[in-house]
Amino acid sequence: MTRILIVSAYTSVRMGLHVLLDRADDLTIVGAVQGAAELERVLPETRADVVLTQSDGDGGDLTRLLETLRGGETALVTMGDSHDEYRLLAASLLPGWGYLLKDSETVQIAAAVRAAAAGLVVLDRSLTPLLSPPSLSFSADTPPPPPPGEALTPRESEVLQLMAQGLPNKIIAARLGISLHTVKFHVAAILAKLGATSRTEAVTLGARRGYVLL
Repeated sequence: MTRILIVSAYTSVRMGLHVLLDRADDLTIVGAVQGAAELERVLPETRADVVLTQSDGDGGDLTRLLETLRGGETALVTMGDSHDEYRLLAASLLPGWGYLLKDSETVQIAAAVRAAAAGLVVLDRSLTPLLSPPSLSFSADTPPPPPPGEALTPRESEVLQLMAQGLPNKIIAARLGISLHTVKFHVAAILAKLGATSRTEAVTLGARRGYVLL
């Protein structure tokens, strides 16, 4: 069970995120506070795995949150719309973190929380160009090299993306309109191609190679 502590200055935001995420069987809300000062007080007693916050855009609150979390084992997922905030997170030494846009869907937020709790870095797909410095950018005529190892097929990438959301094989089969046997076949192929021994490891390796995007 992943324990989430919500941080926002706005009551409506705290209540909204609580309602959205409390429906997931593997997520539990352990508290909701207004800011960094209150977070510092309640964090030890809640033992939260992930702090989830919606930023105000000026970077001030995020800086204070990072100072509070620095050196600990709690991950952070921020919802915002500022490249400067992304850079603050990228420079942090948190065990896991995520940066999503404020209009992200519930499934994206939940997946980001799970990934950050597992020690991964999550970035909204619209911001992925920030990951490549100008000297390493690629044009349409010179596409980037494929990830190491045997490449996943488009269908395998779809299955891996749903695995990253914590969905079981039966639900994945329903989502994609394929049989349970076919899903099991794809999962086995994904693990083999990524050199993974478990679904969790496959998601971790897939995220590192760019197959898992939120």
